[in-house]
Amino acid sequence: MVVEQDAYGGPDVLSATGARGFSPPRWSLVALGVCVGVLLSALTRRSLIDDAYITMDYARTFAEHGVWGLEPGLVSNTATSPLNVVLLSIVTFVTGSPLVAVGVVLALSFALLGASVGGACDCLGWSRWFAVAAVLVLGTSPLLVSTIGLETYLVVAIVAALVRAATAERPGLAGIAAGVLVLVRLDLVMFVIAALAAPTLLRRAPRFLLTGIVVALPWFLVSWWFLGSAVPDTLLLKAGDQWGPWTYLNGLLLYSRVYPEATYLSVVPAGLGIVVGLFLLGRSVARRSGRLGGVVAILGGGAALHAIAFTLLHTAPYHWYYGPALGAASLLGVLGLAELPRLVRGVGLVGSGALVVVAGIFLGRHDWATAPITTNWATPDQYRAAAALAPPGAVVASPGEIGTLAYYCDCTVVDQFSDRGRIDNLIHDRTAEAGPVFRALLEANYARLRTEAPLRQAYQFVVDPAVQGVPIGTPWHVPSVLGIRPAGAVSGG
Repeated sequence: MVVEQDAYGGPDVLSATGARGFSPPRWSLVALGVCVGVLLSALTRRSLIDDAYITMDYARTFAEHGVWGLEPGLVSNTATSPLNVVLLSIVTFVTGSPLVAVGVVLALSFALLGASVGGACDCLGWSRWFAVAAVLVLGTSPLLVSTIGLETYLVVAIVAALVRAATAERPGLAGIAAGVLVLVRLDLVMFVIAALAAPTLLRRAPRFLLTGIVVALPWFLVSWWFLGSAVPDTLLLKAGDQWGPWTYLNGLLLYSRVYPEATYLSVVPAGLGIVVGLFLLGRSVARRSGRLGGVVAILGGGAALHAIAFTLLHTAPYHWYYGPALGAASLLGVLGLAELPRLVRGVGLVGSGALVVVAGIFLGRHDWATAPITTNWATPDQYRAAAALAPPGAVVASPGEIGTLAYYCDCTVVDQFSDRGRIDNLIHDRTAEAGPVFRALLEANYARLRTEAPLRQAYQFVVDPAVQGVPIGTPWHVPSVLGIRPAGAVSGG
């Protein structure tokens, strides 16, 4: 056994799970991550979901025009992940292609993931083979793969970096990771809160929190001052946005009915994380292992708090909302196998390999006209064809999904995501309906907002089987037709 001093001031007894014989070198985990990212980028480039195109629209507009918005000339604040937009815009500025930028950021995210889980295994005395398994399990998760272009893999990588910093007992580095997490998505503050339960960070909580605030606060001040709100408008657009009886709480059941194989392959490692996490929690308490307790707190506690937050927001069950919790729980399930009895961890490692093979076969057989899990009405190719129907330079209202149409259309596509003048009434309504505390927060958030009148649309994209246009359909949406007609024209359906 390896005996080290832990954050409690007592011995931190680590199980003898270190590698015997050959162990993958540290650089190989980074290389593995890059290879996985490049492969997934090539595999998914034709099937990115519409919200991924929204992110690419923001990145292209910022890179080419210096405007924070979905469309050139229209300042908006509906990019949920400002850091992801900034990273994509930097690579877009260099390469000229948002699609290439998605691949580069994805590869770098997986490289960070590999380095972080490998480092955490080293701190805990675990074999790096479990880090290899974790990278591959996450890289073959159909639900996570279906979010490429969004920030999900970047989130998981930074959460892993937070775990690495906590196990290394480096509160300053952990604070940087925490601040970056909040810049990726504000709701990821739930992982920061969970990290405060990590014994290795709790004793140095002021340094941890202050560092995180120093990293994250400048962006929110800039956003409040120049964009008119510190928090993106998507909080208002998505909160309470249920699909009938389906919410975040029961949404995975809905996906299991439409995409059973993809859903089960994504949920299994997260379910393993719950079981393994409970075992590790008891073990960390019994052994007073601060490092092990930190892993459970950040990955298990963070996943739980994030899921609870989205449940309380009553959001619709968009599949990427499950990404942070499923990713963190899956990491806990695979990495935590290293702490189990020898026979169990051996079986678990083999089982993880089998899951990777099965999920890899599933992904290999997928046709990639759409992502393995999608809630879009049309494929990217269908949206691209429909975008060509719009007159060049025209202002066209979206049919309800805007990202891909805006990316390919030689026009200006408008709705609440791109034209902030169209969200003004929603802001006033939500503020009027809110209780005293939430009303005060909304008023403070939008204190500097100065909206202009919405752009006047000349045309509108419509989904209607009676119009002439592009036939559309996905496993999620019934076949129909996407066409264009003058604004205000009456549907012929």
